[in-house]
Amino acid sequence: MAANLLLGRALQMLDAAGGLVVFWDADGRWNKDSFALPGRPDRLEELGPVLEALLEWTLYTEKPVMIDDLRRSRWSRHLLHGADPPVGAAAATPLAQRGAIWGAVAVYRAEPIAVPMALLGQLAELATEPLSSLGSGRPEGIS
Repeated sequence: MAANLLLGRALQMLDAAGGLVVFWDADGRWNKDSFALPGRPDRLEELGPVLEALLEWTLYTEKPVMIDDLRRSRWSRHLLHGADPPVGAAAATPLAQRGAIWGAVAVYRAEPIAVPMALLGQLAELATEPLSSLGSGRPEGIS
């Protein structure tokens, strides 16, 4: 539930079209979920290999990662078996609480990113937001 709330908040905050989230559940199993926002391009199935690779990389390195322009990315083309990636950008970051990583979120935007560090900073800030603030609908510390 918290992972889906974070994914939804990331899509809204970053003006993203869709995304994936992976997370540990209470029984210690990995789960995966995805969705696209209505009215935005749904390329999740097409970009599945790219987003899953970004999730694996961010979990392995424990750091955010971004492809600011999918069309220029040879790695994206390789993951799509030589097919041209759609226009857009993708980013992923680990989800952490109290220093422990419990999942990762990846988002897709329908246009390339001009200032990648700003978007990565917003995504990383969201991914470490205290889970207690999710129910209130506003970031912790804002009344």
